[in-house]
Amino acid sequence: MLDALELAPERLLIVSDGWDNAPAGLAAEVLRVWSARFDPAGRTEIIHLNPVYDADDFTVRSLTPAVPTVGIRDADDLPELVELARFARGHTDLAALRAHLTARVAAFLGEDA
Repeated sequence: MLDALELAPERLLIVSDGWDNAPAGLAAEVLRVWSARFDPAGRTEIIHLNPVYDADDFTVRSLTPAVPTVGIRDADDLPELVELARFARGHTDLAALRAHLTARVAAFLGEDA
């Protein structure tokens, strides 16, 4: 994560099960310090993708409340999940989300958008 953040990307996708240990909470602290000290303007959009669901309530574990976490089962769902996470954090508006989803549905159905 530090190596990726050092490049100051436009968007960072973190794929993990949310159990950041050694020590516990380290990923959340790294993300907090990064945001506060090195990216206070929020230029780098960070999204956590978690492929591991809790068996009891079908939820996923988050790295930190400051970063949107979405559960992912199928890699084909990645574009939609990233757009939903972007919308949840205010990085895109409802019109853009609808346009993205409409285009994805049209592509799935083999239609022109």
